[in-house]
Amino acid sequence: MDKKPLIGVSICAVVLLILGSLSNVVGIESSQGCGCGDPPCWPELSGTMGENNWYVSKVVVKFNDSLDYIYYRINGNDWIHYTMPFAMEDDGIFLLEWTCDSNMSNISSVEIKIDQTKPIINNFYTTRIGIFKWKFIADVSDNTSGINRVEFYSDSKFIGICTAPPYTIFWKGLYFLIRLKFFLTANWDILPKCTVYDNAGNVYYLPIPSK
Repeated sequence: MDKKPLIGVSICAVVLLILGSLSNVVGIESSQGCGCGDPPCWPELSGTMGENNWYVSKVVVKFNDSLDYIYYRINGNDWIHYTMPFAMEDDGIFLLEWTCDSNMSNISSVEIKIDQTKPIINNFYTTRIGIFKWKFIADVSDNTSGINRVEFYSDSKFIGICTAPPYTIFWKGLYFLIRLKFFLTANWDILPKCTVYDNAGNVYYLPIPSK
């Protein structure tokens, strides 16, 4: 019985097996990325989350991957080779982009919003517009996340809220009795005041004697 055809088939099978193995090896080596956007290449963001997806602390960025082909950039600046976790400490809205491919053919991104600063009360005062009617006026600002609302208080009681400028509210009452009560007790909470909140959840409270 002639066994040469069988031997030829066996040799072909071995060659195909070897070529298939080499193809797999080449495929692994050329795949220098790790599927950006999926674990473990998606970055871990560590910080104190406030309101409306704003961080109210610095944010530490960490990639849980040991590959040498992770590059990142912030707000379109130069690409940086990632070697260790880094902190974003400034207030603002940032676009973090990264790639796990040395050819930068697959770029992922995430928006990071940071506001660590309380809003500002530039001025707060009351003015009489009638016998028993008063207007409370608050000049407030926030340079990062913006003003969310201003709450007004008088005689230790909540009297109203404003969510858009001008932050003004009207109040009816015997204001002279409040001043007299303050004179007798020296309790600042009795006087008209306001509390301002920004969109990140930072709060600033400042009672100021009215004019």
